[in-house]
Formats: sequence, structure tokens, C-alpha cells
Amino acid sequence: MAVTEGDRDVVPVAEPRPHEPVMHRAYRMYTQLAGRAQRVQARAPRLIAVARIVYLPLALALVAYYGYRASQKVDLSTIRIWALAVGYLAALIWWVCLGLGWSTLVTERVERAPFVAWCKTQVTRYLPGGIWAPLTRATTVKGRIRDKATAVVAENVIVLAAALGVGAVWATVHHPYLLPAAALILAPAAAAGWLERRSKVTKVGIVRTTGLYSVGYVTYGVSALLTQVAVSGVRTPTYPLYVAGAACLAWAVGLVVVFAPGGVGVREVVYVWLLRGLYPHAQLQAAAVTSRLITILAELTVLSVISMPRWGRSRSALT
Repeated sequence: MAVTEGDRDVVPVAEPRPHEPVMHRAYRMYTQLAGRAQRVQARAPRLIAVARIVYLPLALALVAYYGYRASQKVDLSTIRIWALAVGYLAALIWWVCLGLGWSTLVTERVERAPFVAWCKTQVTRYLPGGIWAPLTRATTVKGRIRDKATAVVAENVIVLAAALGVGAVWATVHHPYLLPAAALILAPAAAAGWLERRSKVTKVGIVRTTGLYSVGYVTYGVSALLTQVAVSGVRTPTYPLYVAGAACLAWAVGLVVVFAPGGVGVREVVYVWLLRGLYPHAQLQAAAVTSRLITILAELTVLSVISMPRWGRSRSALT
């Protein structure tokens, strides 16, 4: 707007803005980085799917090599069958706890329908792409898309925190500095109130799920411990406790490595690496592969039970 000064119109001149070019450059840089991040995010599912397709045959070959090498160097006649049998029962409890944890997360109760849905959808985690298990499980959650996605994400966060926390408690036998990591078990409960205000996932459900998952990973550690005992025997009083911790930590790493279906290959390698020097290498490989087979057997056992017609007709809660 012109300002009159005497008989002339004086047009005000804008004050110089020396920082404007810098701000423009910063803004352009921000938009470029944001655009690249969005493109990477859009491509991530496809990239992960391709990585899983390429990775799975290699991982299976590695596990097969572990099994072959162990069969050549471990005397199978010395295997302690009783330890494998008890380890299988512990693996059954672990798998049931995971299924019940999903039920309490989405309903706050132990119910048949979500438990069955969890067990059945877990089978698809080995399919290429890696999204089918959480995707199919999300469809069983009532509510909006945000509620469905929140339930699946919360499940993975809670199970990861439980595995790391319980594993840290076991592993403090040899590495006391890991003890603070046990507090990870409580992390989901600490954020439960915030999550409850934004979705249908409740604080009660999170707390109960955390408890079930924690019990599950105690039994998972026991299963791995007994599997190693079946192969190697008890070397020293503290080794079995650390074996249980290494198994839980290896499971957690396998969950984080999203391109590894079911953590195949990753968990075995991490398990052997964590326990290197405590047992002969071939015995660690034998226990890692055997533990994988035991957990798969436990999963198939539960799946076969819930697939029975009599179970399918039952409408009562599990408790």
C-alpha cells in the first residue's frame, strides 16, 4: 500500500531478510528427504518380500547343514530322550501362552475364538512376503483399521519385550550387566494408558498379555535348556541358565529380522554365537536344529487339536 508524503507516493521497501535463502535451502532439503523416505516406505513391503523369497532357501540350507554336521559329529546314541520329552512339553506351554496372550490382548479374557485364530494365522508366517500372519490376524480384530493395526503392533512389541526381558534375566548368570534389560518386560504396561486412549487395546489386556508372554518365555527357555542338556548333558551348574537366556535372546533377534520367516537361520546362528566356547560347536548346532524341530512339533500339536471337529464345535472359554 502506498503512503503519501507531501505530493508524492512513497512505496515502502521491504526489510532485507538475510536468513531467507538459508530457510529456503533447509525447506527444500527437508522436502527432498521426506519424499525419499516416503518412497522407501512405499517400497519397503516389496523389498522385504523379495528379501524373504531370496533368503528362505539359503536359511533352510544353513539349517540343513547344521543338522548334517551335527549328525556327523554328535553321537546320537547318547541323546537323552527324557530331556527332549520334557522340553517338548515346555514348548507346548510356550506356544499355548502365546495364543492365550493374543486372546487377552484383544478381549481381556481367555477365549476360544481368538486363540484358534492366532494358532491358525501363525502358519502363514512362512509364506513369501511376511505380512500374511499379521494381516490375517488383524482381520479377526473388531473395530476400525487403526484398532486392528494397533492390536497387531502391540502384540509384536509385547512379545519382543517379554523375550528380551526374560532372556536378560536368564543371561545375567554370565553377564550381570544385562540385568537392567529385564525392565523391558514392564515397558508395554507403562505405555498402556497412552495406547488405551487412542485405540481399543486396553491396559488390562496389555498387562495380562505381558504376564502370559513372560510365562511363555520362561518355558521357552526351559525347553531350549533341556534340548541342550539332551545333546550335551549338564556341563556346569550355571551353563543351563545361560542357555535359556541365549535361546530367548536369539528368538527376539529372529523376530526383529523381518526378512527371516519365522526367524529361520537367524535364531540358530545367534544361539550358536552366544554360546560359543561353552559347548562344542557341533553340539550347539545339534541343539539349535533340534530346538527348532521341537517348537514346530509343539505348534503342529496345538494346530491338530484345535482342528478337531469336537473342538471346533465347542463354544466355551478355555478357562
